[in-house]
Amino acid sequence: MASENEDKVRKIEGIISQIQGVVSGRLVCEDDKIVEIHVLADSTRSPKQVVRDIESAVLIKMGIELDRKQISVAQLEPGVAPPASSGIRLLLKSINYKTENGQATVNVVISSEDAQFSATAAGQNNRQNRLRLTASATLSAIEQYLKVDNILFVGDIQGTALYGCELVIVAVCLHLDNREEILLGTALNRGDDLESAVRASLDAINRRLSVFSQS
Repeated sequence: MASENEDKVRKIEGIISQIQGVVSGRLVCEDDKIVEIHVLADSTRSPKQVVRDIESAVLIKMGIELDRKQISVAQLEPGVAPPASSGIRLLLKSINYKTENGQATVNVVISSEDAQFSATAAGQNNRQNRLRLTASATLSAIEQYLKVDNILFVGDIQGTALYGCELVIVAVCLHLDNREEILLGTALNRGDDLESAVRASLDAINRRLSVFSQS
């Protein structure tokens, strides 16, 4: 049982380390129960945002509901953040959505500085598939920016409710150097499902842009 708990702790710490703005995370357990979660974060995001993302990421990836009161976030002073957190970020420029004969077509345009990248995905017209199509188009546009092909795929995307908020959460599969990595992105749903799907997809990739620049 001890080894199983240690494995669970390592997995949770690994998930926490991938959250945007997080430098490191450590769990404190007593009798195989989580009693404290200590997180070191940079100054790019508020502690509340970091805690929210930790809760949603661990819930989706491991089915474990954390108690936010157990999560403490210590922040580095401005200017001490790791270099990867202050690089170029990809932004949503526009979304164009249309339906015809039961098929949905989604066009997504993203931007980086003065450059724009556009991609389109089409498929069956239902809510779940619209989210997937939107995420897929976003990833294709990101691949244009990265000048690569077929390394980013939508593993899963879904809407969920957490602490009274509606979220869209996407798991992006990254195939790079003969290995697969799962990148998790989240976005608040403020009433526009498709916009939330784009922002969640960008959230998954923006925190790891340094990985691509070093590839």
